[in-house]
Amino acid sequence: MNLEELRKEIDRINEQIVLLFAKRLEMVKKVAKVKQEKKLPCDDPVREAQQLMVLHELALKNGLSPSVVEEIFNLFVDYSKMVMKKEMLHGEDNRLSGN
Repeated sequence: MNLEELRKEIDRINEQIVLLFAKRLEMVKKVAKVKQEKKLPCDDPVREAQQLMVLHELALKNGLSPSVVEEIFNLFVDYSKMVMKKEMLHGEDNRLSGN
């Protein structure tokens, strides 16, 4: 492969990453609805800690830096919490307004 072909492959991978992140956020919205229905808090530190352990192992298995993977995951989680809180707030607004 030449440089241009390699870069095109990286572009395809980047596209897949973005699509997967969008899919992840759709799942976060569904989780927000369930948490709201069950009156559960948005934050789940136990689950986050479990996921960090799993991701640490996955990073090691794949020759990646666990600290870098953890940093990326933390960005995902922080953004996901923001989306989840927004979804839960809008769901509450819809209930109060009768929608």
